[in-house]
Amino acid sequence: MAETRRQRWGRFRLGRGLELSALSLMVASVITALVGLVFWAVATRVPPSEVGRSSAIITTATLLSALASQNVGLLISRFLPGAGGRSAKLVLGGYAAASGVAVLLGAGFVLFFHSTLFVSDLERFLFPVFTMVLSLFVLQDWVLIGLRASTWVPLEQLIFALVKLGLLVVFIALFPVGGIVLSWVVPAALAVIVVSSIVVFRVLPRRPPPEPGAAQLPGRRALGIIFVGEYATGIMTVAVPMALPLIIVAQLGTASNAFYTLPWMLSEAFNMLLWNISSSYMVEASNDGPRAAALLRRTIRLNLLIVGLGVPFMLIGAPWLLTFLGGAYAAEGSTVLRILACAIPFLVITALYSTTARVRQQMGRVVAIQLSSALITIGLALLLVGPLGINGVALAYLIAVVLEGAVVLIPLINILREKTPAERATHAEPAPLGA
Repeated sequence: MAETRRQRWGRFRLGRGLELSALSLMVASVITALVGLVFWAVATRVPPSEVGRSSAIITTATLLSALASQNVGLLISRFLPGAGGRSAKLVLGGYAAASGVAVLLGAGFVLFFHSTLFVSDLERFLFPVFTMVLSLFVLQDWVLIGLRASTWVPLEQLIFALVKLGLLVVFIALFPVGGIVLSWVVPAALAVIVVSSIVVFRVLPRRPPPEPGAAQLPGRRALGIIFVGEYATGIMTVAVPMALPLIIVAQLGTASNAFYTLPWMLSEAFNMLLWNISSSYMVEASNDGPRAAALLRRTIRLNLLIVGLGVPFMLIGAPWLLTFLGGAYAAEGSTVLRILACAIPFLVITALYSTTARVRQQMGRVVAIQLSSALITIGLALLLVGPLGINGVALAYLIAVVLEGAVVLIPLINILREKTPAERATHAEPAPLGA
């Protein structure tokens, strides 16, 4: 009997699903990074103090939104393929949880840091809404990943980035103070309205039954335990990138934060490529457990390819990349970018181990790793920001990442040495003759 189109696609997904998903997400990240570079180059037309203030607001809102939605997204991407008739309920419940947490986090930030970044009551009032919009914007990408529709993410990111850039040119002319932030949130809100409406009202009601081998949606109690563990991990994940700009603003001022934040954003854009690979591995391994070890080896090869090309480019080309933003940014931020680039290989080690622990539902280990790394980074940053400035903050981050990678390297090697069920069956001793 001839193979149906769906069967051929399913066979392709089993063979190349990891690479296809990772490539789609990496293309989206590259689009975001390149257009983002142009975005901040245009934004430098306003004074550095306003660039630093706006970048701190956007970075903080982005991190808070990631805390509110990324861990919900991890759950959705893992269990949506096997949710069946409960798919819409799972997605809408995730949207509600992420929105509520985002508003609370945004309001809490305004309450404690309102005098540092915000210049008007309107900005203070809208910041929680901004955080909620970004949380839904992040979460809908995780929904697409869980639906095995990650190939749509690059198109969404491209449209968002171009609209954002176009609005920036208009808004910084109309609103010299606040225009940068406004040009970021408006297209994000439009993207949420369009994409999420299509997913909730058209895609989810027409989903076919789950494929065999898909991870089944756990019960409410088990799901709640995983949910709490993911949120605990998320708090530690965003604590560092949220705290470091605030330390710089408090100790060195908003202009110094501009010189630090833009190299940080370039580094994070590259780190996002690696996170895309790990996310794809997690989704594929969660839905094909027997092939998890083989998928991990393929994930490592992809990571080595990206790191081998990207890290030398960042080390050599740091001044050139930042010169595109302006001479002052290249002079002040090149060392920061090079220090952050040195941390990337160690981040790969930690990301691989943490993702594998998630697949095995060993959330306690992930929480412990993130907590220790956050404490070391923030503590060292407070010590080094005075004598070394923004370079000291980047160095604190590098030291913590190196220690983190060294701790998990041996456990990761042991995981790689584990044999799959197929490999164990192949190497098993044959039964005695006549048994």
